[in-house]
Amino acid sequence: MIVFATGFLAAARILVPVAGTAAWMAALIGGAIGLGIGGLAGMLAGRFPGHSLVRMAERIFGAPLGKLIGLTFAAYCTVVLGLGSRQSVLAMWIAFLQTTPPVLISAVFYALVIYAAYLGIGAIARVSLIFFSLVVVSLVVLTALAVPVAAPGRLLPIVGNGLGPLIRAGFLAASYAGESIVVLAFLRHLKDKRGASRAMATGVAVGMVVMAVATGFGVMMLGVRGISRVTFPVLETARMVGFGQFLERAEILFLALWFSAALLKLATVFYASITSIADVLGLRDYRPLVIPYALLGTALSLIPESVLETFDYLDVFVKYSVWYAIALPVVLLLGAVVLGRRGGDDHVQSKDEH
Repeated sequence: MIVFATGFLAAARILVPVAGTAAWMAALIGGAIGLGIGGLAGMLAGRFPGHSLVRMAERIFGAPLGKLIGLTFAAYCTVVLGLGSRQSVLAMWIAFLQTTPPVLISAVFYALVIYAAYLGIGAIARVSLIFFSLVVVSLVVLTALAVPVAAPGRLLPIVGNGLGPLIRAGFLAASYAGESIVVLAFLRHLKDKRGASRAMATGVAVGMVVMAVATGFGVMMLGVRGISRVTFPVLETARMVGFGQFLERAEILFLALWFSAALLKLATVFYASITSIADVLGLRDYRPLVIPYALLGTALSLIPESVLETFDYLDVFVKYSVWYAIALPVVLLLGAVVLGRRGGDDHVQSKDEH
């Protein structure tokens, strides 16, 4: 859910202007790049099975440089949190709550994130397991309802705007897959730490297939020009389908589930951010940071003053963040191999493990 829970709402709007009708293929190319990122991150976690990202970096490069790397990681998570929460708030506001101030929606959103962070990653993971199944079922239902009204001819030409734009769009899509590096903050909690690479690869593959399907149906139902005129193509797709005359405004049901998935994703990113900052500061408990960091996240999510400005920030993020997602595990893994660094399980258990 880290890979697709917020990105698939607007992925088509980002990819279609670059790749055209081949935007769904760009999502698959991004997934292939993401598999490499996930595999490298999993190898790193397997080499340091009991360590968080900050502890890995400190063990490899020493405390000063390791803490600096940890700060860049926390900053990356913070940007993911800010943009993701802004997209989720806008989706709710534009679709159903236009008379409600966005700041109020954001405040409620972060109140739920704070509660999840206090419960810890174990609770977030258990609830995510439930909602992931529900979200997948909702997407399968939406796809089945969309098939009769989709126009496959809109996917032609198959290579869209050409091979070069397709590759560029693939790297844009890879930025969503690259968000999987967030789990380096807490992979030490996995019971089967040797399966870290497999777990990350599976998550990236499933997430990017969801992105590809959502983008493909967006093109088939709205067309290339139609996608450029809407804010969230997936939401518009949900509005175009229904259960005959039995149920109107069916997109409300879909958005409720998608909003829950986004909430759980961002609670996970929030947890990764504050635990990484706690590691950098040498704190034994991350919980004193929850409220201050939530206030920071709320403020950052309100910086874009309009929908267009939000997507301007998002365009910059997806253009450059993939390189950080690639560089982080590569630098750490190369450093560990060259310097001969390796780590075993930490003997200090977190509160989630008691």
